[in-house]
Amino acid sequence: MTDEIDLLRRFRDDLPGPGRAAWDRAEAALAEARADGSRALHRWWLGGRRVIISIGVAVVAAGAAVLITGVLQGPPVLVKSETTAWQPARPLPTAGSGVSAAARGWRLTSYLVSRGWRENTGGPEPGVLTCPTATTCYVEGDNATSPSGPADMNSFFVSTDGAQSWSVLPIPPGVTFTSPLACATATDCAAGGLYYGHQPVYLTTASGGHSWNVRPLSAKVGQVINLGCVSVTTCRGLASVSWKVLSPGLSFMADMQFVVTSDGGRHFAMRPFPKNESIQTVSCASAEHCVAVGVYDKLDRGMAPNLDRGVLLTSDDGGLTWRQRPWPTGFGPGPTPEVTCPDASHCAMIGFIERNGRVVDQLGGVMSGKDAVQYNVIAFSSDGGATWTASTLPRAFPYPMIDTLTCPSMNTCYAAGSDLIAQRIGNTYNAGSSVVASTHDAGHTWQQVTFAVPSKVPGGMQGDSFMDIGQIECPSQDACVGIGVSDQGSTATPIYTFDGP
Repeated sequence: MTDEIDLLRRFRDDLPGPGRAAWDRAEAALAEARADGSRALHRWWLGGRRVIISIGVAVVAAGAAVLITGVLQGPPVLVKSETTAWQPARPLPTAGSGVSAAARGWRLTSYLVSRGWRENTGGPEPGVLTCPTATTCYVEGDNATSPSGPADMNSFFVSTDGAQSWSVLPIPPGVTFTSPLACATATDCAAGGLYYGHQPVYLTTASGGHSWNVRPLSAKVGQVINLGCVSVTTCRGLASVSWKVLSPGLSFMADMQFVVTSDGGRHFAMRPFPKNESIQTVSCASAEHCVAVGVYDKLDRGMAPNLDRGVLLTSDDGGLTWRQRPWPTGFGPGPTPEVTCPDASHCAMIGFIERNGRVVDQLGGVMSGKDAVQYNVIAFSSDGGATWTASTLPRAFPYPMIDTLTCPSMNTCYAAGSDLIAQRIGNTYNAGSSVVASTHDAGHTWQQVTFAVPSKVPGGMQGDSFMDIGQIECPSQDACVGIGVSDQGSTATPIYTFDGP
């Protein structure tokens, strides 16, 4: 049953500041709570909304005062930088190593594991992966307990042995992550966050998450969504001043601006992007050159962004000014716009193709009609993002849906996501399976890797964890780590590692 505090918090965010009448009612309710130890039911009308709470015998006067004051004053506000005390890591229990290809009845239709790739079911809960080195990886975990509720990125995991084992570290009270972790070294990292769900903050750690500094951000900076750090003190990325979701069901954010700090988050410089262009990802391979991709946000009410028409910008002065580039023909930005540049000349990005037609999966499912045929391509640029050439993934990789892309060198890239190869999970089948595609010649040829599904899924892990790889990090050409995608409420997710060649 929902308790009083949860019920009040549910309504609090929608309430305006209390007036004199609201204070009078609150004080009267408090006096009644002090005078009457029996169970009482109080109805408060604040800002035109009715809030019903029950105050039980165990609620003393001091507790009632804290409850009422908390509701009327709102959530806590961070007024100055705070640093948490150093905390030790707590090792997670292992859930067993990868499975054998000979697991009868649990093979993918076209099972292939290249030498050097491994699957480990002992990973942390689902979340956002960052690997600054071949041995050190972090995951910002989604601690949501409900599969249908909002994400709650308020847990933190670390591995120092190449994702073979994981430990959990506490994060500051009231803090949730809003951007992936960006690391200048194995232990010096930064991220955007929210303080008690409403105040943008800037998080830094110099100890790999054992201790954190939490710094409040001004309203002019907004909520940090994307971040990259070239040094311990210098980071650049994207922030949204309105925190407006551009399209429900998709991850697009509106009102983005380019932000830069050169003093560890004490001060930020802001640069707006052109009007009606909502940039979703940016990659800066040098101090001067950056490439940004996004979507147009001038939409009719109820309409989603056009996934066939994207925004492409480049900068040669560190983001002070941006040059509009023509969007490449033949593909769009898709639902997961992403660009990565290993150097100032070479870049790769995820492209999206949709067209009318008919698709039949291996289980006999049929999708037909307008835009029924959908899949991703990977586009490459060798002139700093000015022009692009699309590369199609192998036919053995049917209808690929790429979630993430990383390029440790100018010619080597790894793309991860899912394909339309059916797999058996327990007593049922799912139409998709996890896959990694790699190229060592800038997209001229690709190598495909798919993975088997274990016959026993560890407790807390859902079967659809094996349908998709949502993130991949490759600190070098022969060292990669990927993390599976699963529903919120899972406590573990598959980890994929590569120690090639």
